[in-house]
Amino acid sequence: MSDAFNSYGQGRDQSPKSTDLKDQAKTIGRNLKNKAADLSDTVTRAAKDQAAGLGTAAKDVASGAAEKVQTIIGDQKTAGANYIGSVARAVDRAAGEFEQDVPYAARYIRQAAGHIDDVAVAVRDRDVRELIGEVETFARRQPALFFGGVLMLGFAALRFFKSSTPRSTSPSSEPQRAAQAS
Repeated sequence: MSDAFNSYGQGRDQSPKSTDLKDQAKTIGRNLKNKAADLSDTVTRAAKDQAAGLGTAAKDVASGAAEKVQTIIGDQKTAGANYIGSVARAVDRAAGEFEQDVPYAARYIRQAAGHIDDVAVAVRDRDVRELIGEVETFARRQPALFFGGVLMLGFAALRFFKSSTPRSTSPSSEPQRAAQAS
């Protein structure tokens, strides 16, 4: 190698002008690096702030949805308890029909009405989780009775939905109703 070049292939004698450019390039590089780090910190902080805001917004939405679901469940639970109570009253009235002819049957029917009314009170007063736990326990202990009760409730619900559905009046059914009325 020549004496004019060092091991990196650069000249040994550097002019002051090239040294100034080199220092300026290093300074500019450091400044760019610092600005990039600052920008990165700013972006990271903004992203964290946005993530925190989104987390809070998601919690608010979830909380609102949970409250709505709880309200709906409460309303449905109350409606179910009222319906079960009306079934208990209907069973009690049916027991009255048997009072004269079959008093023993009337007594058992009244007991059944009392148990049905107890269920209505439990549905009205207890938490949904408690009710589900009790139903699961009952289903494990008395599976035949549980499925029989579910079947009866299914028939009762079907009857309820059929009776609460408004009947549509079609033009073809009007003459039939008029003929039946006369």
